[in-house]
Amino acid sequence: MPAVLQIPIRTTKLPPMQIRTLFAVLALTATSALGMSQKVKVTVRFHTETNKQDGDTFAMPVHLQYQNRDTHLDRIPALSEKNIKTIFPFRATDGSWGCSFQLNESGRIRLETLSSESRGTSLVVFIGTKTGQHQVVDMIIDRIVTDGTITIPRGITDIEILVLRQQFKVLGDEKPKPAKKETKNDITDWRINRDRSPTPKPAPPPRKETPLPRLPD
Repeated sequence: MPAVLQIPIRTTKLPPMQIRTLFAVLALTATSALGMSQKVKVTVRFHTETNKQDGDTFAMPVHLQYQNRDTHLDRIPALSEKNIKTIFPFRATDGSWGCSFQLNESGRIRLETLSSESRGTSLVVFIGTKTGQHQVVDMIIDRIVTDGTITIPRGITDIEILVLRQQFKVLGDEKPKPAKKETKNDITDWRINRDRSPTPKPAPPPRKETPLPRLPD
């Protein structure tokens, strides 16, 4: 009997957090494959702070610029440009740009969930264009957000704001719809009433008045 090569297989049980992240990776990969034909001009990724013990597969090291400390972030963004519905850019005090993002319904639910479960940790924002990607700002999650609005106070460049304006609807830039002109009824225009005939009907003949009987003299 010929020898058969046997390969031992060792099963590994993943923690629930890593299992959820793994499913998120598979979903993101499938979505990317389906949407390769749609080119994205700008990426906006919101990453939550995670535990270093999750390993390099699920956590990435990063240095927070504003808090000036080292930490680890979840490699899968909690929110992305796919969750953005409208934007409201504004000029920050340091000369850069800030922007408020109004999320769609799925983004609103996700933001409410992470702001409830991850209070006290950091939310780090990365924006990427053709010129590159950079860390915009890191913010501490200090309250539960239920209205689906998240604001970056500063750190966005002029080029990034220009591309954001091209890709998303800007709150307040919607052009008002032209008002409909009121049509005044013209009694001489037979076309207003389709039931009316263009030819006026002839006037009815005058009624013949019967003389009253007279009393005899």
